[in-house]
Amino acid sequence: MKIWLGRLAAVPDALAALMLLALVVVTVVDVIGRYVFRAPIGGADELTVYFLAIGIYAVMPRITWREEHVAVDLIDMVYPKRWIAARQILMNLLAAAFMVVATWRLSILAMRLGEDGEVTMYLGLPKGPLAVFIALMCALATVALLANALRYARGRGPLQQHPGHAGDHVG
Repeated sequence: MKIWLGRLAAVPDALAALMLLALVVVTVVDVIGRYVFRAPIGGADELTVYFLAIGIYAVMPRITWREEHVAVDLIDMVYPKRWIAARQILMNLLAAAFMVVATWRLSILAMRLGEDGEVTMYLGLPKGPLAVFIALMCALATVALLANALRYARGRGPLQQHPGHAGDHVG
């Protein structure tokens, strides 16, 4: 079961890597076409938006679960280690509340885009499925935030288990 979950969790990472590769290919071909052949790729900007959105949101739940977001930890050097769990529970619950609102609003937008059949201007890519994907990834990130709060309450949060993370060097 654990191996199966590990492989399943790797799928979004592979998808994000594929989107990054696709973004690089489109950018290189577009730049060469634009400056060498005076013929840029039509819709390259639309592809860029799709590739970036899929790549970023695909890994959002896993990054949230691991608490590997970009962070500035200016106070962690002086923050008492015994308060880390309480801080992280509060921060995860607060972030989950914001993500619930974001997920709700994105879901409404996704349904509207799908019902209206909205597409991109040049390539005609449907906007609804991308918005559904983003809303789904936000929902999964919300679940990860709530699970993190529970993990900290049980003494098993990411910052409580891994040496070298914020607060581990504070007594």
